[in-house]
Order: sequence, then C-alpha cells, then structure tokens
Amino acid sequence: MDIILDDVLYEKISKGSKTVEIFLNDGQMKHFGVGDTIAIHRRSDNEDTVLVSAWSIKKCRTLSELYQKYSPAAVGMEQAELAQMYSEEDIKKNGLLAIKIKLLKPNFE
Repeated sequence: MDIILDDVLYEKISKGSKTVEIFLNDGQMKHFGVGDTIAIHRRSDNEDTVLVSAWSIKKCRTLSELYQKYSPAAVGMEQAELAQMYSEEDIKKNGLLAIKIKLLKPNFE
C-alpha cells in the first residue's frame, strides 16, 4: 500500500514520534492486515519515501475512543485536527482503523 502524507506528518513518522496511522475502515482497507507494509511518500517530494510495517490494528468507532487508546503524539495530531480530515458521518458509517506502525527503512530506493 502507498500513501502520501504532508511534510509534517511524514517527518514525525521518519523520526519515530508518530507511531499510529489512522484510516477509515472502508472497503479500501478490507484486506489490510498485521505485517503488511505501507510505503509513505512525502507530499512535497514523492521520491522521499519511508517503509513501515503494521504490527497492530485496532478498530475504533469514534475519535474519542481512538484518543482514549492513543496519545495525540502517537497519532501525530490533536483530535480536532483529525476531525477535519474525516467527516463525522464517514466515521459513524465506517469507523476508524488505528494501525500501530514500525519504521522499517527510511528513504528506501
């Protein structure tokens, strides 16, 4: 799986301070599981990439539940910031996946 993140979140992952990536629990994530790899690309330079592995996946029904399990530092942003990325309706319909990630290789080629 490949994703593109803004530079701030990309830096937090590459430095190891952001350890949880959040996705809507929708059809795109249906076959994603523990041990799968995510290639994360920097938005300002798509060639700048880190590889991470999913080592834990938790389902959350609400943002409040998510932030009871994980700190804003682990998620890489405050709850209000994440609420701007996903609509309340989408979260209610699909729920969220909190994927604990482990940095495998920064800037792989």
